[in-house]
Amino acid sequence: MKELSKQTKFNMSIETMISLAGGLIIASGFYWNLKAQINEAMLQPVPTISREEFDMKDNMIRNEVMNNRELIEKNFEKLEIIEARLYELKTN
Repeated sequence: MKELSKQTKFNMSIETMISLAGGLIIASGFYWNLKAQINEAMLQPVPTISREEFDMKDNMIRNEVMNNRELIEKNFEKLEIIEARLYELKTN
């Protein structure tokens, strides 16, 4: 392994230098664009949810849970029927 000193030569092709420069430019562009978007988002007002909107969403979620519960109960009843039929088939 060579040690680095003032006299160490470093060979790099022009293509590699151009690729590195382009990569650095693209990366810095992404950074500054992201930074600008974050600053813009920080200046926007915080969205407020009204009590009515919250209640409507809450009721929708509760209704969906109850609908799912009814569907699960129906499926459970069907499963019990299928299990009973399967038991009858096994015993006969």
